Amino acid sequence: MPRYILKRLLMLVPVLLGVTFIVFSLLHITPGDPALIALGPNATPAAYEQMKKDMGLDAPFLVQYKRFLLGYKHEVFGYKGLLFGDLGRSYVTNRNVFEMIMGSFPNTLLLATGALLFAALLGVPVGILSAIRQYSVLDMVSTVMALAGVAMPVFWLAMVLIYVFAETLGFLPSLADPRNPVSMILPITTLGLYSTALILRMTRSAMLEIMRTDYVRTARAKGMDEHLVVRKHALRNAMIPIVTVIGLEFGALLGGAVLTEQIFAYPGIGTIMFKAIGEKDTPQILGSVCFVALVFTVVNLIVDILYGFIDPRVKASIQSSKSVNFKVVWNEFISRVRRK
Repeated sequence: MPRYILKRLLMLVPVLLGVTFIVFSLLHITPGDPALIALGPNATPAAYEQMKKDMGLDAPFLVQYKRFLLGYKHEVFGYKGLLFGDLGRSYVTNRNVFEMIMGSFPNTLLLATGALLFAALLGVPVGILSAIRQYSVLDMVSTVMALAGVAMPVFWLAMVLIYVFAETLGFLPSLADPRNPVSMILPITTLGLYSTALILRMTRSAMLEIMRTDYVRTARAKGMDEHLVVRKHALRNAMIPIVTVIGLEFGALLGGAVLTEQIFAYPGIGTIMFKAIGEKDTPQILGSVCFVALVFTVVNLIVDILYGFIDPRVKASIQSSKSVNFKVVWNEFISRVRRK
């Protein structure tokens, strides 16, 4: 497992480089000039050219990307580079990008964690009950609700919840504040309902597949209690796909809460990303995307590690596959040396 974890950590490097290159390329070809946005429409040509030079925008594309990775020396817009942990300074506010991200990310983490807990605590039990009582009224209602949850756009659901519970009934505030738990109910519900539908469907599908296996039928034939069969034999073996979709949803919630944060005026990382895209603040956009990609990859790594604790066969297969592959490569190398 340590070798496997180290290998996955090393894989973060090409993933992040690929993400940064794609986002940097898209920002390079999209319309809009950061220097003109920073100076305003009434800037003189001399001031505009000087600003482009100060920002490093007068260099070719590959040179700009190299500077983003390895650093750019300038008294105002200079930075050490992504590979040295420096994301640069915002073109618009001239603030440190990393500090702005760390100031907003805890709010997004709070929102995503709350939405994931809401989705998991609702989706997993209902999915288990739907699989146990297949074709019952509960199963049919939960299936319809899951399909509706997947089909409903987030912005539409948010506006409906605001209209019903904030405007009409007046029970909950329409603006979200991380310091006020009551104001977090609507954004967490909005963001969590879509994930609830996905987790419910995956839990039901995984449980139905496991409930039809031979060892579950054998446990029932031995007279084992039904609750013990479901908890010990069925649920534990169905946890891998459930944990997978929960991990993927957590990463998606961290990076996909932009609409929810905009509608509820929530001060998260999605809000600063949305604002940076409108202003074409390249350092802020690249820094936010890289940070979200890093968090998403780390979450996937944690999910992969959990596989070994949920199902020992996964850990054994990882260890055995590594040893077998090493022996095959070594034997092939020795045979080629002997032939030469």
